[in-house]
Amino acid sequence: ALEEARQQQRALFIDFTGYTCTNCRWMEANIFALPAVHAELEKYVRLQLFTDGVGKQYEENQRYQKEKYGTIALPLYVILDSQGNKRAMFPGMTRKPEEFLRFLRTPFGNR
Repeated sequence: ALEEARQQQRALFIDFTGYTCTNCRWMEANIFALPAVHAELEKYVRLQLFTDGVGKQYEENQRYQKEKYGTIALPLYVILDSQGNKRAMFPGMTRKPEEFLRFLRTPFGNR
């Protein structure tokens, strides 16, 4: 995904999620589905990393989240620039679409 972001010169949106994460599903159904949020998300290369499954890949995803971002709490949303530098992080969920939109727009100023 980072290589794709580099090639397209777009930012990377990482969605740390879990199969059993109720708040993750709530965000997907109620915030991500909003037209304004969906439009902002389309500007990113998107990567979804599940951290609560069984097996090596899930363990690696969780280890990456903990080592790089200091938490294993879900959901966690991270924006990286096309070079892999962290631009913004949004831990947890919100019931305020404008709060999440501000997060999506903040790393790049006025577009």
